[in-house]
Amino acid sequence: FINMMMEIIKIVIVPILAALLHDYLKTALPARQRVVYSLAGLAAGWLVTLPLGLWAFFERAFTSAELLQAVEIFSFLLAALVVGVLYHQLAKAVAQLDGIMPYISMFGIIYFTAVTTAAGHDNLLRVGFLLFLVAVLHNAAGYFFGYWLGRLFGLDKNSARTVAFEVGLQNGGMASGLAGSMGKLGTVGLPAAVFSPWMNISGSILANYWRRHPVATAPVPTPVAPSAGSVSYS
Repeated sequence: FINMMMEIIKIVIVPILAALLHDYLKTALPARQRVVYSLAGLAAGWLVTLPLGLWAFFERAFTSAELLQAVEIFSFLLAALVVGVLYHQLAKAVAQLDGIMPYISMFGIIYFTAVTTAAGHDNLLRVGFLLFLVAVLHNAAGYFFGYWLGRLFGLDKNSARTVAFEVGLQNGGMASGLAGSMGKLGTVGLPAAVFSPWMNISGSILANYWRRHPVATAPVPTPVAPSAGSVSYS
């Protein structure tokens, strides 16, 4: 379980934290930017010293595996800080970078899907149709229950639609990465390889449908200014 959580931190948490930091630095005041840059410098120093002997010191000093894992998690979080600052600086130098990143993300999805499909070719031929059927049902159930349970608990329609996407769409890249880290890409990774393309198709269809059918909002009444000749008596 601990190893799986470490993989989740590396695959998901670190990129998310780096992206959030990049967004924060876009609008942060110069003084706060300097604080972040200083912390990133300290974090980079920590990461550089780890392979130069600091990690070996921790291995000798800490007899508990849990403490070493805590240091490892802390180091990954510091890496997110460094990566976020480096990406922010790179995005400032290359204005088109933010626009290119979605294409890189799509390439990553295609890559993981292709590798997983190739690794599990034989298994996919045996259970491919069943996996596809389960993926469709799982995806549809996520949309359905995400939306209607949101409405049941008092969310407005737009919020319920958001919940539907959050529940119906899953992180196939993370699933493939976890399967690969366990050495079971050709078996455990197959559901992600089937689910990821389908959820992109179904999610696009649903998003376009809801975009063509927006939620009707009540018009906000515009206050009427009193006419110039009106007189108020109290």
